[in-house]
Amino acid sequence: MKTKVIIFMLFGIVGLLMTGCNNKKQYRPDARIISAMNTKYPKATKIEWEQKHDYQVAEYYENGVESKAWFDKDGKWMMTESNLKYSGLPVAIRNTFEKSMYSGWKKDDIDKIERYGMQPVYVIEVEKEGQDVDLYFVANGMLVKTVNGKDRGHDNDYMPLAPAIRDNVMRKYPDASVIETAKKGGKKYVDIMDNGRVKELVFDNDNWVSTSWKVDKADVPSAVMTTLRGADYKNYTIDGITFYETADHSYYQVKMNEGTKDKKVNIDATGKVVD
Repeated sequence: MKTKVIIFMLFGIVGLLMTGCNNKKQYRPDARIISAMNTKYPKATKIEWEQKHDYQVAEYYENGVESKAWFDKDGKWMMTESNLKYSGLPVAIRNTFEKSMYSGWKKDDIDKIERYGMQPVYVIEVEKEGQDVDLYFVANGMLVKTVNGKDRGHDNDYMPLAPAIRDNVMRKYPDASVIETAKKGGKKYVDIMDNGRVKELVFDNDNWVSTSWKVDKADVPSAVMTTLRGADYKNYTIDGITFYETADHSYYQVKMNEGTKDKKVNIDATGKVVD
């Protein structure tokens, strides 16, 4: 008798699990979301829906490519992540990759990330001897960023930009492509490619705080270099210069060292040292 009871219980558990799986596959969002998906990707097949954070996500296939499309609650398309084959990458990217130091590494995942209002970004994940690196490219073949696997963070999923951040980026940098986003210490960091230059934007509660990017000494105002040649810094060697733009002011942050002593100094375009 006990054996029969156990068997019936097992069948019941299996039945519940199968029902749960079926319910997940059968989930369908609001009709306007489905209509938006059908309009955006009319040739999509094997469509399955899920909710993720505040978005409706359609997993589907189109021309043999597996993809995920993200829509907001109003049916507005926000982002698509597609898993490509190497042959599906733009020729310019393949040419750059094959001439790079990573050409002999094993290629793992290859993703195309498209975001509303922005140019696509392509990510090739490569590995070799226990190391793995993500290579970020734009369509013209430029390698714009490399990220070591250990520096990816805990949540490596691609996510749409929050509307307030997206609108801020598009307003300030209308021709930009978003490369990567991250959260650190309560702030949000967005790396973009803008006019051939990688820039990092910082947001606090979706409000823009600053934008920064690396600059060469040749592009620094002469007043800044005059200050650096002054008595306070003449014995230091310059390691790098980053330009910072905030709502209140802009300045050049210069990293330098004297032997084992490191120093940072902020100098505005007039050559004045600022906090």
